[in-house]
Formats: sequence, structure tokens, C-alpha cells
Amino acid sequence: MVTFDIPRSVQVEHAEIHGTLEEATRRGGAVGEAATRLAEVLHPHFVREEEIALPPLALLAPLAAGEAFGDMSEVLALTDALKAELPRMLEEHVVIRAAVENLRAAARAKGAVEEELLAEKLALHALTEEEVLYPAAIVVGELVRLRIAPVAPRTGVV
Repeated sequence: MVTFDIPRSVQVEHAEIHGTLEEATRRGGAVGEAATRLAEVLHPHFVREEEIALPPLALLAPLAAGEAFGDMSEVLALTDALKAELPRMLEEHVVIRAAVENLRAAARAKGAVEEELLAEKLALHALTEEEVLYPAAIVVGELVRLRIAPVAPRTGVV
């Protein structure tokens, strides 16, 4: 089985968000409570993203360069799962956005600049997933499907 490594830039961003959020949960008070609630809704979402939505992105550069990458057809199970689960994942973003806004409001009220910046970063991260990462992962699957489809014989008829 081929493994598709999540691009390093995305791994680093997820790790940074997770680490900063974990620190915020230990802050205590309204900010810590808001951060804890956000972590509760964000964690299972991140786990599922890292299972199906982000690994297909490993094929972006090879596909753009016209190169093969192991048995690329194995990515189709991931991209098909993402397409099927995308409405639910976007619904989760609505819940996550509400939790992010709660954190932002609590942080602003307490003058917790780092936590307020985290909330802003998370809001932008979710938007990037919706506008770029999820569609890119789905396009990877569609392109792989096109590349592995048997070529119909030419009949000379256009």
C-alpha cells in the first residue's frame, strides 16, 4: 500500500495550531474554557482531515510535473471518501467557526492577544481548507482517475 504524506507545510501548520490551542486550554478562565470547547470540536475534525483530505495533496506536485507516484490509484479511496464526507466536514466548519468566534470574543475581552491571534489564524485556516485544500484534494482524485482510465481506441470518427 502506498502512503501519501501530507505536505510538510500543512503538517507544520496543523501542529502549530494544535500546540497553540493546547496552551490556550491551560490558560484558565473564560479564555481557557473557550479554547477547550474549540479543541473538543476541532480535534476529531483534524483527525479525519489528516486521514482523507490532506494526504491526496502529496500528489499535487508530481501530477503537475506529469510524473507518476507509486500506485496513484490508491488515492481514489481517500478522494472518494472526501467527496462523500465533504458536506459533513463543511457543517463541522460551521461549528468550528462558532467555537473560534467564542474564543476570539473571550480573548478580546481578557486582552489575551495570543489567543485572539490564534482565533484569527484558525478562521483563515478553515477558509483555506474550503477554498483551496479540499477542492485541490478532490481534483487530485479526478486527475488520477482520468490518467488511469483506459484510453478508448480511436475510430477515426470525430
